[in-house]
Amino acid sequence: MALRLRTSMKIALISFEYPPDTAYGGIATYAHQAATLLTWRGHTVEVFAGSRDRSGTDIEGAVTVHRIQVKQKIDFIRAVVPIFLGRHQATAFDVVEGPEYGADAAGIAQAVPDLPLVVKLHTPRELIDLYEGQPNAIDQLRTRLGALRRGIHPLRNLEQTHTLEADEIAAPSWALGKDLIQRWGLNSAKVHQYPLPFTPDPNLLAIPVNTSTQRVTFIGRLDIKKGVVDLADAIPLVLAQLPTAQFRLIGRNGQSPIPQIDMQTFLTQRLQSDLASVEFTGPVPADRIPDYLANTDICVFPSRWESFGLVCLEAMTAARGVIGSSAGGMAEIITSYEVGRLVPPQNPAAIAAAIIELLNDPDLRMELGHNARQRVLAEYSGDRIGQLQEASYQRAIEAHQAAGRRRRRLWL
Repeated sequence: MALRLRTSMKIALISFEYPPDTAYGGIATYAHQAATLLTWRGHTVEVFAGSRDRSGTDIEGAVTVHRIQVKQKIDFIRAVVPIFLGRHQATAFDVVEGPEYGADAAGIAQAVPDLPLVVKLHTPRELIDLYEGQPNAIDQLRTRLGALRRGIHPLRNLEQTHTLEADEIAAPSWALGKDLIQRWGLNSAKVHQYPLPFTPDPNLLAIPVNTSTQRVTFIGRLDIKKGVVDLADAIPLVLAQLPTAQFRLIGRNGQSPIPQIDMQTFLTQRLQSDLASVEFTGPVPADRIPDYLANTDICVFPSRWESFGLVCLEAMTAARGVIGSSAGGMAEIITSYEVGRLVPPQNPAAIAAAIIELLNDPDLRMELGHNARQRVLAEYSGDRIGQLQEASYQRAIEAHQAAGRRRRRLWL
């Protein structure tokens, strides 16, 4: 049966991560773009976000953002509840959404069980630990003890429990949705897939297709899951055939396979003989990304697992030659050989071969870049994704109402 979409909804987005205060990665990017898109489409959106430094309410763009100051992310689950209850009493939200990662909306779901709940999948801690390969046991123990001291179930279990309670589970890729259906026993009828909101940056669209820099760029957190160790092992293989190639790694430093060493130090030691061809920029502001992409020919994202791949879409918008991982959601973005290349995870030789192919054939690289840009414009419009996200909220509302009717019948 077709959903009857409401003309306007009152939506609460719960996300500890939100720019600029807690702009740590993809969750923050998603929350900001979703809030902006939904507001533009005529909905009332209020964001409840974390901050290390401040509390209070501001209008950012056209979005109302409530900042809740907490020392640690885990404190946000409880601290956001009284702020939310005050706003819910005044606004009467139609639906609330939060990520499965960290279970940011778990306290709200417990306090207001009559409010329809959407859980947005990103990548839960369980999968992060799995694909990091060597999870930090000390950090895990500290997290669990901290949760217990606050009267909260350990976050890994809470993420699963919170997701199971949702009326609608929104997956950015079928790879992630199907994995958690099997791993967590999710009700497959509640799981629906649609892309994350993505608005092509005009500065990316303005980058010419026909660049010639011989530079290969990685953008993302420097950690095991993102495949930077595998990329590092591919670099000498590329330089052995193409000694003029240059590599740039953009992103926040992370944990290496050796707990006592950060990733940049680990990679610097591993690439000691090739450091003249490698640049580490550290994290850069989002508005500088177009400048860096304009000064590169190829972007490579060799993640061991990726739930979606916003940075991949940015590179495709910039008409770069894109090499992505076949593990996870990126394979649902690079859907054909005409828009980019997919490489298997943990395979430096395959990464090197793809880089060499595109550096050796500029015409092919530019053709792929052009096709990639056209795919983004065709498949990731704000109008299309906005309609899909609205349908997700409407399903949650109708599912919650149906469940309420079933509960009432049981009492009769």
